[in-house]
This record gives sequence, structure tokens and C-alpha cells, in this order.
Amino acid sequence: MVDFKGKVIYVFLLLLLLVISIGFGYFKMQGFSTNVDNISALEFAKECVLFEPPKAVTASTKTIDVKVTYVDYYTICKEEEKTSKVIYGSTIDNVKELEKEYQEKNGLSYEIDEVTEDSITYKRIINGNCPNHFKVIYEENKLNVYTVKGEDKFELLMSIDNLNIDNIREELKVKIMRGTYINSKTELNRFIEDLQT
Repeated sequence: MVDFKGKVIYVFLLLLLLVISIGFGYFKMQGFSTNVDNISALEFAKECVLFEPPKAVTASTKTIDVKVTYVDYYTICKEEEKTSKVIYGSTIDNVKELEKEYQEKNGLSYEIDEVTEDSITYKRIINGNCPNHFKVIYEENKLNVYTVKGEDKFELLMSIDNLNIDNIREELKVKIMRGTYINSKTELNRFIEDLQT
């Protein structure tokens, strides 16, 4: 008998809890619907938004890793030198603006040559030789290496004082006495090594 009374009390408490919950929910909804009647549909929509729809992504607002390439074209030797960097998490328009400020600040004169969805190439034309052209000549008891800036325009890059001219092979000796032109840094390093061995 006790068991039956316990079950009746248990069912009664569950029903009481259910009635209280439904009543509480009903009064809450009444208050909510009253509030809804007093606001516009637009305000209601703003209140009920559960998540924001994604914002439209355009080419100018999409953040990407932008590769920026600088090209120096040299008119005398007709060669190009390229350097590149990557600007992470930016936009093409932002990179253009940053680059414009950087060039103005540093007195550079690159022009936009090409733009793709993830890269910008800047180019400038330089009336001269690229820095990979050298003249090597033995003068005043030392070996001088000049950077060739243009026709008959040279800038001293380095001098080697301790070169023993008597130990140099005859063919190399003739070259450096007359002056020889070298067209890459690798070739220059190899030539100097040959002279010193």
C-alpha cells in the first residue's frame, strides 16, 4: 500500500510541475507578444536575429597574402632585376595604398606594371647598367674592381692590395693589365679566386 501512495504522490508532483511550467511559459509569451505589438517589424527583426548573415566579400575587402614584386629594368644592359616580398592578410587596395606611402617616403619611383588577384608587380626603368657588371683592372700595384654604371662610368667597388702579380698565369695577367669586363657576381668571385690561387 505504501508503494502505491508513493507512486500517486510522485505522479501528482510531476503533474503540478508540468502545470506550473506551462503557466509560466504562457505568461512569458503574453508579455513577449505585448512587447512585439509595440515595436516595428524592423526592430522586431533586429531583436530576433540569432546570427548575422555573412558580409559580402568583394575583391577589395577580401584579405589574402599579396605577393609584391619589384622589377628594375636597366636600359644599357637590357637586363631586369626582380625582388619580391609577401604581405600577409591584406587586400590589393590596401597594399597599393601602403606601397604609395612607402615610395613617397623613400623617394622611389616604381609604377604599377601588373595586378592579379593575389599579386602586384611594380616596375621602374633605370638609365644605366644593373649592378652585376664589373670591370677588373690591375693599376697602381693593386687589383681594382669597379661597378660599371654606364659607358665610361665606373664606381670603385673594392681593391685587393696583396695580389702577387708575378704568380698569376700569363693569360689572366694580360686580362687584368688591359682591364676585363665581368657580367655577374658569381663570375667575379670565380675570377678573383683564380687570380689568388
